[in-house]
Amino acid sequence: MTTIALKSFAGGTIELKEDRIALDDKSSRMNKGLFQLYPFLFLFAGAYQIYTGMMSERENQLIMHTIAGVMFLTIPAMLYHSNFIRTNKKTIELHEIENAKMKKIFGEILIDFTLKDNTTRRVYNIKSKADWQVVKTYLEEKKIICLN
Repeated sequence: MTTIALKSFAGGTIELKEDRIALDDKSSRMNKGLFQLYPFLFLFAGAYQIYTGMMSERENQLIMHTIAGVMFLTIPAMLYHSNFIRTNKKTIELHEIENAKMKKIFGEILIDFTLKDNTTRRVYNIKSKADWQVVKTYLEEKKIICLN
């Protein structure tokens, strides 16, 4: 069993066990009501922009409001597509993992575990790429695809 500590302010760990991965991190934000409400807020804002554009008297306002409305309507489609379904499981069995991918967003390293039921488990606050290499080596030994 290998244990990887997350960044000190996060206070979590990743435990690589024989047949599963145990994750101890703060992933409960995925169940917040506002996080699930965001797509509807964008849809409402987009519909409102298109409506105010149609009610405006100038061609400039009509075009600009319509463009802004269409952009607001496409944000939920881009951010909340079918692969955006996330889980916050604390234990992932190895047979559930389809692939794993390391991402670096705004200087922060995170790992996405894509599961076979089309959900994603994201682990934030990875200290360094060396920790990702430990996870990658472990998963490749278990014949799980690592995309980078």
